[in-house]
Amino acid sequence: MILTRYLYVKELVENSLAAAILEKHSYTEAAFWAYELYFSGFEQEVLARLTDLYETRFTENHPRLGIYLEKKSRELADKPELIAIFVKNLTMKQPHIKESPSGKFVNVKPHHIISFMTKELNGPNWKFLREVCLYGVLGSLSMDINEWRENWMVYAAGCPIWSKRMIDELAYEDDSNFRDKYDYEPDEQPAEIRRKCIGI
Repeated sequence: MILTRYLYVKELVENSLAAAILEKHSYTEAAFWAYELYFSGFEQEVLARLTDLYETRFTENHPRLGIYLEKKSRELADKPELIAIFVKNLTMKQPHIKESPSGKFVNVKPHHIISFMTKELNGPNWKFLREVCLYGVLGSLSMDINEWRENWMVYAAGCPIWSKRMIDELAYEDDSNFRDKYDYEPDEQPAEIRRKCIGI
């Protein structure tokens, strides 16, 4: 099991992303989940998931959208705004309804995704997750609450952003610098935040 940048269970973030697109048609929520993966270091993985979502659910009724997304993928390879372009256009479409020949597609600029970028700790550590965990994951896994609260670093180590932080900051015996910068104190979080991050 892997925890993401804001200590969400990665597998449940993936489930929540698909549901936000296919069921809720909510751009803001879907983009939140997509960028939770992207800025955790799973850049290619989230793009592959969005591409697969288009190919399995939208191809038949939205072929022009596929051409547009492919074009944008070539133009914006490795640019974070590409993720928002996928999410924005997919949430605007109904998979089972044929696209209009005159239908338009939406472009997204870099400044449109600033709110989804990784926030820096600014204030007491224990308040951070309450500020950045805006949505709750869909579903649940058999992750013990105490494991999340007390052993979160074990599960976060499989996440690229956390792995880099640990390598950069824990090279010395004194881990106080790492704790000051990155210990979001999951053991101090209310039940609402635990539910958001690891499910019910």
